[in-house]
Amino acid sequence: MKKKGIGIISLILIIIIAIVAGIKIKQNHDENAVQEIQPVKVSSKTVPTFFFHGWGSSWHAEDTMAQAIKRAGATNTIVRVNVNKKGHARLIGKIKKNAKNPLVEVNFSDNKLTNSQYNGQYANAYDSTGARYVKNAIDLIRNKYHYSKINIVAHSMGNLEVASYIKLNAGKKNFPQIDHLVAMAGHYDGIIGICGWGWYFIKCRC
Repeated sequence: MKKKGIGIISLILIIIIAIVAGIKIKQNHDENAVQEIQPVKVSSKTVPTFFFHGWGSSWHAEDTMAQAIKRAGATNTIVRVNVNKKGHARLIGKIKKNAKNPLVEVNFSDNKLTNSQYNGQYANAYDSTGARYVKNAIDLIRNKYHYSKINIVAHSMGNLEVASYIKLNAGKKNFPQIDHLVAMAGHYDGIIGICGWGWYFIKCRC
């Protein structure tokens, strides 16, 4: 009887262990399934994406992303727009008729908006100059290639320049439809050591 009882207990333990192991395997499978990167179908429509760099930076900061997107097959065209300190935008490269989702690397020569600060109030430069730089870069491409829709990717200071551009121009005729707006490291909550007022408040944390 004792041997039979031990055998029954052993069988029950084996069943319990098997059930627990099965549950654990299923959980691991579910977790891995969630973490798997699913392929994304990229639209073949021709919508240009503008990249705007941050404070003190340049188009070089955008090029790593742009090249990765091209290698992934999501685009076949990368051009650059340089905006000088007077706001004049110049296209470097050409967008051909068969271009798929062309990427536009925007470069601001005045990459710190140095000449647009008023009494140290840096925030005013976004409205007075940054928004104009953004507009001129976008208008250059749209006027030449007649795009009605655009995408925007902006980093750091570029986000506030883009925000000012939208705020000042959204109600005007021929303002483009922005399909997607990606904001990376936008300092909307203020900048340490920078004081000033714009259409938003830049916190003074000096």
